[in-house]
Amino acid sequence: MKIETPRRKYFFGNGRASGKRAFAGYNKILKDIRASGMETPDCNAKDVKYWWFKDKDAYPQNFYSVDINSAYPTALKNVGAITPKTFEYLQTGIDKIDRLRCVGMLATQKGVYHYEDGKLVDFEVDTSDYSGWFFMCCVIIGEVMDLCKRRYGDQVLHYWVDGIALTGDPWDCLCYIEHLGYQSKIEVIENCKLKNGWLTYTKDGKKKYLHLPRRVDITDDEIKRFIGGDNSVFK
Repeated sequence: MKIETPRRKYFFGNGRASGKRAFAGYNKILKDIRASGMETPDCNAKDVKYWWFKDKDAYPQNFYSVDINSAYPTALKNVGAITPKTFEYLQTGIDKIDRLRCVGMLATQKGVYHYEDGKLVDFEVDTSDYSGWFFMCCVIIGEVMDLCKRRYGDQVLHYWVDGIALTGDPWDCLCYIEHLGYQSKIEVIENCKLKNGWLTYTKDGKKKYLHLPRRVDITDDEIKRFIGGDNSVFK
């Protein structure tokens, strides 16, 4: 978050800061996109379907998940936005967290708050000119998940971003996704329990948690009212 005053600018954030390699990966992606001459896709967050759940009230104890490896970098490579050399760097030159972040940087948004005499008078969102590339990746991977959902029907329990959970033999699903151009892996999900909107399960010997999502669309006016409170200048 960035706050501007007549005297200085303030930046706020939380969580682990992105490493140098995340920025290096982002710069390589940006360089390739610019060199490709391709126009930024006309995609935004409203075009994306990140998840689907078949039944939020019942789950089998054991099932499988087929997960796409490096889903968003692969989508960029498959459409010709980045070179094989850059893709290889994203695979082997940086860790998973920085790989996720360097692609996510394409959709960077900054909240800019304008104050006069200590009062908030305006708020705007500064969006990256390259955000369409990030959301294009999201749309493509969502379409792969939807194809699997239609293909495997009642076997599918849910999909979540780049992984699809299903009962039965997962190998056909893995082969199908790889036929579409996305290398994948099979995860074994065990000891699954559903309680109060949370899935708890074991994967690779570790206990995991997944909160079943509920989509809420928030308008810019609602954000402004929240920021300004009862005395908001935006009312």
